[in-house]
Amino acid sequence: MKIFEYEFKYLDDSHIQDLLSLERENAIYTEFWIDGLEDFRHVRIRFTKDEVAEYVRSAKALDLFLGSDAEWARDVVGIPSDIALRADTYQLHTIHGEVLGPPHHSFVAFCGPELASLICSNARSEVLEEHGIAAFLSTIRRAVDALTPAIRCFAKRERGLAAWPITKEDDVRDLLYVMLRASISDIKREEPVPSRAGASRVADLHSSLAKTLIEIKWVRAGRWRRILDEINIDIQTYSRHLDCHYLVFVIIDAARTIPDPHFVERELTGCQKISGRTFQVIAYVRGC
Repeated sequence: MKIFEYEFKYLDDSHIQDLLSLERENAIYTEFWIDGLEDFRHVRIRFTKDEVAEYVRSAKALDLFLGSDAEWARDVVGIPSDIALRADTYQLHTIHGEVLGPPHHSFVAFCGPELASLICSNARSEVLEEHGIAAFLSTIRRAVDALTPAIRCFAKRERGLAAWPITKEDDVRDLLYVMLRASISDIKREEPVPSRAGASRVADLHSSLAKTLIEIKWVRAGRWRRILDEINIDIQTYSRHLDCHYLVFVIIDAARTIPDPHFVERELTGCQKISGRTFQVIAYVRGC
């Protein structure tokens, strides 16, 4: 997967999701225990430009190490010497007084103490106290972020279990339906949307409580321009639905044919006003 102009092949899904989030908005999301609340909360951690650059540099170094058979980071071609030094000298001190390593090549070992403090403590975290529609929209974002690892997991299940291939829009629709059903009870599939010509288009997912329509697009080779035309027509058409306060496009770039996914997200996302009705369009582009 290419992120920040680097190809990542061996990082686990959680670090890939953090990199994608950093590329989109210079922040990552996680859960922290908040002492004052005596409970877990979903939080956002914002990064400076320099912190983003160092995080990406460290993540790429770990990816190179995971793709090698080396015992020490210093022996892997392409890992900067300063990162190799801190990775190879890192020791993990457990709460039971044990000392693990060196070597102990965790992500923290590669990213260094400053970044480790940022991502492992709540010193700069923002608690996201979201309710109602805002909470549901955040749930959609998190579910969309989980789509790529879910698709890959289903395609390569353990020996003896049949694969669950996700190969078209309907598959993604049903997967998202299951993921979102626990968050809001009235979500349903295939919501008719009347058009001016008297015909009917169908939104993939719909919640009347959240005033949200969700449309899935599966992009095959050579179809991106056509899909973009479909999206523009959908925006015009779905705006007529009484529950279209939020219109979410989930675009699965199966052929990796979209030249700049984050530019597409930025260009499509925003407030729209059509025929006197104002609504919010939100676009996500993900691979598979």
